[in-house]
Amino acid sequence: MTRIAVILGSVRPHRAGAQVADWVVARANTVEGVRAELVDLAAFHLPAFAEELPPMMAPAEDPAAVAWNEALAGFDAYIIVTPEYNHSIPGTLKNAIDFITPSVLAGKAVGLVGYSYSAGHRPIEHLRAILVNFTTGVVGPQVNLHLATDFSGGVFAPAAFHDGEAAALVKALVAQDGALAALR
Repeated sequence: MTRIAVILGSVRPHRAGAQVADWVVARANTVEGVRAELVDLAAFHLPAFAEELPPMMAPAEDPAAVAWNEALAGFDAYIIVTPEYNHSIPGTLKNAIDFITPSVLAGKAVGLVGYSYSAGHRPIEHLRAILVNFTTGVVGPQVNLHLATDFSGGVFAPAAFHDGEAAALVKALVAQDGALAALR
């Protein structure tokens, strides 16, 4: 069984990402051998990163950061759901990533789902560059959702072809998890 954390990377009230993350969890749970769960970044109330040492040298000491790392550690793979803020990821998501102890993500598969008026391409590319630091296995398949065509009146209504993209993403995560398991 591959346990996948679907990380909701926006903390804003009334965020579109909540609908997207719920959809990703539902799609992931249709794949045999997968159990996906929502991990809502907003629930951790992380402060601005100001640890004395970077997590690659010592685990974070802030209680919220400890809880964040503990929550992530129990999963085999991750899907990060991110909006686009100013051509990148939200600052709160980058801040949360800065708190992660590298060994928590090392040798684990990561998938990416982005949404914006540019279909989330820019934040996904930034996440790919950021996650290289963690020696993760970021998979190639991704899901790009467009705010103009995959939402109607603020309600998430993805085009049907996205179901296939989500399935391909999850299957790639499961395969990558299998390949990386020996490295953990």
